[in-house]
Amino acid sequence: MATTAGRSMIRHLSRAAVLSDDVARTDAGLLADFIARRDEAAFTALVRRHGSMVLAVCRRVVGNRDDADDAFQATFLVLARKASAIADRDLLANWLYGVAYRTALEARTRMLRRSGCRDIRARIPRPGRRTGRGQCRVAGPFGSRTQSAGG
Repeated sequence: MATTAGRSMIRHLSRAAVLSDDVARTDAGLLADFIARRDEAAFTALVRRHGSMVLAVCRRVVGNRDDADDAFQATFLVLARKASAIADRDLLANWLYGVAYRTALEARTRMLRRSGCRDIRARIPRPGRRTGRGQCRVAGPFGSRTQSAGG
């Protein structure tokens, strides 16, 4: 779960994500400024530009708001750490989508393990779909079924 400091950062990043884009600069230019000078304004502009997409991916994959917020935050921490390793800086949005998706899958796996589901392919029940206590929705090749958390 997100800590108080983590929630504060998530709020900051979420606010930055809904502000208007800095359309005068390309992703590659903003990324170059961040890499060269650790330019906080450039990083904030990237969060504004791509934050809503990253958050949507995380929420869609994870399903749990707190874990999705953690995956959202982790995605931008990966960007901050590995920005210089991005080969084609014009494809930053694609790179962020991939990182967000993989990070959210890891968060979903951890969440399912905490809940007692053994099958990591288990789906998070959608609102309105109920499963019994100790059960999870499992996606298989022929649709989904309910599986007891015990096996």
